[in-house]
Amino acid sequence: MLLRIFKNNPMFLLVSGILFCLVLWSTAILHPGEITRSYTDITLLAPFFDWMHGFPIVKGILGIALLLLIAGLWNRLVNKHSLLKQSTYFPFFFMVLLLSCRTPLIGFYPALIASLFLVLFLDRLISSYKKERALSNIFDAGLFIGIATLFYIPSILFLMVLWVGLFTIRAISGRELLCSIIGFLLPFVFTFTYNLVFYPAYPWYNKIAGKFVYHVIHLAFSWQQWIIIIGVFITAAISLWFFVNKASDNVLKAQKFWNLLMWFMLIASISVLICPIKDSRAFAIFAIPGSFVLSAYFLKTKAKLVPELLFLSLIGAVIISMFF
Repeated sequence: MLLRIFKNNPMFLLVSGILFCLVLWSTAILHPGEITRSYTDITLLAPFFDWMHGFPIVKGILGIALLLLIAGLWNRLVNKHSLLKQSTYFPFFFMVLLLSCRTPLIGFYPALIASLFLVLFLDRLISSYKKERALSNIFDAGLFIGIATLFYIPSILFLMVLWVGLFTIRAISGRELLCSIIGFLLPFVFTFTYNLVFYPAYPWYNKIAGKFVYHVIHLAFSWQQWIIIIGVFITAAISLWFFVNKASDNVLKAQKFWNLLMWFMLIASISVLICPIKDSRAFAIFAIPGSFVLSAYFLKTKAKLVPELLFLSLIGAVIISMFF
């Protein structure tokens, strides 16, 4: 019933997503202890996050503003390129849902900022489709991955997504490949120069490399965590099966993008494996392809009962995870 209402009333879906986001985040913003975690172990901009660590309320406000921006840009990209055949706000809704379903996700942290630049990277890459000359698009795509990597080191892996995209959505040239590399490296030139001048004694190597090598992982889940894990896993598995089987039903442009998102999910999986912090934040980038896969399933499926039950159970699991 609720899913049918959302399908038939796009603006109601948009407003519900915004309100749902505000409710989920307000609890953490009103209780600063929930958003005081330090996130400086996996970023090259550690001094900035060290400084932000002293302003928990500001971190919460910036985090929710950034999340709404990311979700809005992602939804705009999907609709602009007609990747789901019809205009919808499901990508916005599921992006908000996935990035608000656990307390560690509430805040202003490196992977969330990196997600913004990875969305911009995908926009520039897919905009190069069938362009005879797309050097600026490819340069910008590499640049956005470079900036994302400054904020969240595992983002460097998405260079592989860029190169796979160049080979699959257009006939790649050596100049375009070189442009992607130059664009990627440019942010590092400015960042290392800035850090060398203003933070010459900062222990970069020991702080970052030490965490990747020596970080201890503790896996223990409460019953609330198990509910959200099981709920998301079942819904994601069914949606992904539908996604893979329906990829060939699209026009050629959408097919290429759907296949590119499969590569994105693979690289995101590898980024989780190499990330030393194995809490919900390590999965934050999954919200980009995850929201699209969920949107494709709930928007396109012709079944009635199962999608309704999955949709309600997913929302219920998020509510239980956040408030109980």
